[in-house]
Amino acid sequence: MNIVSNLPRVTFFFYLFYIYYSYVRPVPEVSIVRDVASTISDYGVHFIAFFVLGALAQLSNNKSNNFIFGISLALITSVFIEFIHFILPFRDFVIMEGFANIVGCVLGIYLINYIRSKYV
Repeated sequence: MNIVSNLPRVTFFFYLFYIYYSYVRPVPEVSIVRDVASTISDYGVHFIAFFVLGALAQLSNNKSNNFIFGISLALITSVFIEFIHFILPFRDFVIMEGFANIVGCVLGIYLINYIRSKYV
């Protein structure tokens, strides 16, 4: 096993860890995250973050597992993060953020699946 063949999978797991870390830590009042969220909306940030997660999930997965892995990942991760937001006093529980997470992840999965079916 060489590292190049496992690069998509390693990148996916690092990004998944980053998502979990960044969504449960407190965000300071003055930060680049708040600046970006105010520019493109908080839902846009959630959508983009999970779009990348879905694309990486599909790239790290083989072609035979169409949507099952990615969609279950999107649902589990979104529900887990929003549940943690419900518990943490410095985070807000918002259903629409979970919806943006799931839609972004599913569209990222679909895009990679579409590109694979057309060009690979």
